[in-house]
Amino acid sequence: MSKAKLLVCIIEKEDRLEEVLEALLEQGITGASILDARGMFEYMADEIPLFAGFRALVQGSNPTNKIILSVVPDKDTLRLAMDTIQSVYGDFSLPNTGIMFSLDIGDSRGLSF
Repeated sequence: MSKAKLLVCIIEKEDRLEEVLEALLEQGITGASILDARGMFEYMADEIPLFAGFRALVQGSNPTNKIILSVVPDKDTLRLAMDTIQSVYGDFSLPNTGIMFSLDIGDSRGLSF
């Protein structure tokens, strides 16, 4: 069984993405994929006219979020990555910020730690 972890970080403040990635690089975390995403509310507002009128009621709504996916070799590196992201990006417990979590990786191919 692998000790590797998948870090999933979804951020709403797209303008902070570059700072977050630079901080990870400084900590030696050099691999990540960045994906664009829309939240469920944004999708509903764009696709279902009934919900479009509610867009103005949602404070801090951002049409796109960024997802950072990074496979790290172990729990210590995961903790370092999460602490680094939070120190640069800010407190994830605040509303309209984002979420961050990890998943265990079982069998894999293509990882070279």
